[in-house]
Amino acid sequence: MATSIKTPAFITDKKILDQEFCALRKIADEASCKFLYSPKANSLPVVLRTAMKYVDGFGCSSPYELELVDRVCGPDTSCHLVGPLLTEAMLHAAGDRLDYLTFNSLSQRDRLHSLVPGPVQCGIRVNPELSFIHDPRYDPCRQNSKLGVPISELTRVSASNPDLLRGINGLHFHTNCDGTDFASLLATARHIQDLVPELLENLDWVNMGGGYLFDSADDKTDFFHAVEIFRDGFGLQVFIEPGAALTRRAGIIEATVHDLFDSGGVQIAVLDTTVNHMAEVFEFQFEPDVLGHVDGGVHDYLLAGCTCLAGDIFGEYTFDTPLCIGSKVTFLNMGAYTFSKAHRFNGVGLPTLCTREKDGSLKITHEDSFDAFARTMGMANNAIV
Repeated sequence: MATSIKTPAFITDKKILDQEFCALRKIADEASCKFLYSPKANSLPVVLRTAMKYVDGFGCSSPYELELVDRVCGPDTSCHLVGPLLTEAMLHAAGDRLDYLTFNSLSQRDRLHSLVPGPVQCGIRVNPELSFIHDPRYDPCRQNSKLGVPISELTRVSASNPDLLRGINGLHFHTNCDGTDFASLLATARHIQDLVPELLENLDWVNMGGGYLFDSADDKTDFFHAVEIFRDGFGLQVFIEPGAALTRRAGIIEATVHDLFDSGGVQIAVLDTTVNHMAEVFEFQFEPDVLGHVDGGVHDYLLAGCTCLAGDIFGEYTFDTPLCIGSKVTFLNMGAYTFSKAHRFNGVGLPTLCTREKDGSLKITHEDSFDAFARTMGMANNAIV
């Protein structure tokens, strides 16, 4: 890395981004389905600009994401909006910018449907009530889930009071997180087909969401079968909406070692980054991938973040070459849910944003500053408010 780039640095590799989006574009074309990108995984402009070359639209979760896509990709970009929060003010702000809007609940639909501009296609999110994730924090179908209408309730309503679904022409579901086996997607498609066939026959589209790592799946047969259930069985336009699958490999965080010392027989290496720059490391309690780590290496270190949080540690790593003050440590697979969740606990600055161009050169796109930190604290133009 060029020494002029201040660490910690969040580096987005354009070549890998292109490869990931191109590969998924081919899969979507083979399945004859529409391909959306979900910017909640990574909404950096370099990612959005790459996405717009390959996708059929963007699946946004908030007005800010919607506006960012609008500014970066232009007003002609197809945009979908789905999320637990939808207000009258949000609809007014979106105006006729939306192409698709998915209601998260029947009560949301009842309150706000009349305010949706006519050209917008409306859908309803369904909770298939099938759980495939062991950790309830990340399970959209957990008990008492806030995400979507339970399919048992949707079945009852569509049979007894179909007026409650008037104006709904699409269905949205999302049941997985970092899945690599499409058997659960196929099981979900069959489950929905079996429980609400009459509803599906009166719809125009279905959004199968994201949550699957296409590049890590050896067999995609079940994915194609799931698409066929809706596309061929009911004549629906099928959307897929991946996020992490497209960006994870394309991002790294590079940090610098600033202190080395012994603590109870363990060598501690203090870096200028923190788990607060990689929030899911702390949430999931996993050890991120580090370049140069080898099992059984000669030199052992506990890599630690720079804040006063006792748990601000990345884990134990071994290297064939010893670390020293000034050594660089590179965290791999940081492209998804990393910068979008990063925060400034202890007043630590956010990583410098860089892009690695296709020729291998690095370009700095943004450096954090005290003024940016102060603005988040309610201080503008160095004036206390």
